[in-house]
Amino acid sequence: MGRVGLLFRISAGLVALVISIVLMLDSFGLLERASDQQIADRARLAEVVATQISASPSMANLNAIRGVLQAARRNNPELLSAGLRGADGRLLISTPDHRQLWQPADPEQSTPDHLRVPMFQRGKLWATLELRFETIAAVGPLTALLTSPLARLLGALGASCFVAFALYMRRMLRHLDPSAVIPTRVQAALDVMAEGVLILDKHEEVVLANLAFATRIGRSDQSLLGMKPAALDWRLKDSEDRPVEFPWTQAIRGGLAVRGVALRLIGEEGRFATLVVNSSPVLDGWGRVKGAIVTLDDVTELERNSNELQRALVELEKSRDEVRLQNEELQVLATTDPLSGVANRRSFYETADTAVRAAHAARTPLCFVMCDIDHFKRINDDHGHSTGDEVITRLAEVLRSTTGSTRAVCRYGGEEFCALLEDYTAERALSFAEMVRRHIAGPGFARVPVTVSFGVASIGSGTETAAQLIGRADEALYVAKKTGRDKVVLHGGPEFEAAAEAVRA
Repeated sequence: MGRVGLLFRISAGLVALVISIVLMLDSFGLLERASDQQIADRARLAEVVATQISASPSMANLNAIRGVLQAARRNNPELLSAGLRGADGRLLISTPDHRQLWQPADPEQSTPDHLRVPMFQRGKLWATLELRFETIAAVGPLTALLTSPLARLLGALGASCFVAFALYMRRMLRHLDPSAVIPTRVQAALDVMAEGVLILDKHEEVVLANLAFATRIGRSDQSLLGMKPAALDWRLKDSEDRPVEFPWTQAIRGGLAVRGVALRLIGEEGRFATLVVNSSPVLDGWGRVKGAIVTLDDVTELERNSNELQRALVELEKSRDEVRLQNEELQVLATTDPLSGVANRRSFYETADTAVRAAHAARTPLCFVMCDIDHFKRINDDHGHSTGDEVITRLAEVLRSTTGSTRAVCRYGGEEFCALLEDYTAERALSFAEMVRRHIAGPGFARVPVTVSFGVASIGSGTETAAQLIGRADEALYVAKKTGRDKVVLHGGPEFEAAAEAVRA
């Protein structure tokens, strides 16, 4: 609200105060009402007529009395009828229609519409003057006020007081202008500040605003005087809800500083600014809160940059996850046999080397099992390569499920597989291979009968490498295939040694 608005509000308030005083005086009866004046006029008329009749009190002068009544009727439009009633209750003389019109609500007392004037002769009642007037219309307070002299008085008084008060307050406001009390250098210092500054009174109305805040909302600093900042379109920082209580309200009500409250100020065309609001109470010499000083730091650009950076980080994180997934896919492709889904030979050797070194260091058992599908070429030739691929896939699933690890099994080549069994003794590895052999040889493994030969090699107390141990398992597999297939042979075992002796012989 600007200076003109403030001037109008003060002047209108003072006029309303004066009119309220006049109405209060009227309610106490100090101002005469129109109806009261009307009743008083009727009473005076009754006194005049009674006086004229008393001038001829004799019963013989009834014609003169009739003339008095008729004259009163003609000269007073409100008087409907008149009559003179004797002490015995008989109507002595009257104007026309008096008998029909005289119907008093009270048979003994006068009313504003039915007036009685007793007339005496030699100290005795000899007749009563009766005057019938128009009924005074009942009107509401507002109608009575507007049709009465009081309404004209209030209108003239209100208009003249408003003009007088406006001229007087215009001059007084020059002296009451807060900016006139603040030194020019202080106002200039506030105006050069980048953050908005408001000084509020205890009613939360602006008494001073600096240039930064006025520019932010597109108004002049003088036009902000008397305005309540809460009238602007404020929103919570992260929602469309208005604040339940503003920081300056809390500071004025509680007498404590409120800092770091982020609010959004909505401007024209939905554009908004994010402001960090700090508010501190202004105290007088007795520690009473007289208002608040409010600073508003515009962090819109900072927030926008922060949001853009956050979006960039999210995109970077998303890209990094995509690269990681692609690397994992490439890693799987590089280390996994595409048909069987188990490790290929290169990645298996890396796993095997690490496991053998660990077993040597901890002196724990470890075995390798080599297996080969018997007569695999015949399966391909008789049943097709799709059946051969199915057999390879089913054998890989059995080895993977029984060892519990994909990386501990590899497709060594063609129809050959190798399994790494950590913490397995030779006896336990033989049992493992025999169990797998029986499962494959049993019905239901594949669409065609299949058998598999196994060679087992166990780690010794020397410094064998993974390649040496796998080579020994392959030698044992060779013996198994040469001595009948569909069996398990342990490198260094009786059957292996017998075959070796036969070869040497």
